[in-house]
Amino acid sequence: MAITTAYTLSEAKEMLALWKGCEKTLADGQAKAYKIGTREFTALDLPEIAARINYFSNVVEALSGTVRTKRVVRVVPRDL
Repeated sequence: MAITTAYTLSEAKEMLALWKGCEKTLADGQAKAYKIGTREFTALDLPEIAARINYFSNVVEALSGTVRTKRVVRVVPRDL
């Protein structure tokens, strides 16, 4: 089952970089708040930021073709 997303690979990589920058800035204590687009995050929102990083990491993996799915093979034994 393929993951459908509205992002291209380059857009997903860009968003992943933005979210990682947001996390780094808040974790280093350089800022108390960080803004991406119309949303503003504070240092208390680190779990939400981590969830977005995880999401975009999965999107990048899916779009780059590095995710391998399990292959199921069914065999019917026959006595000839």
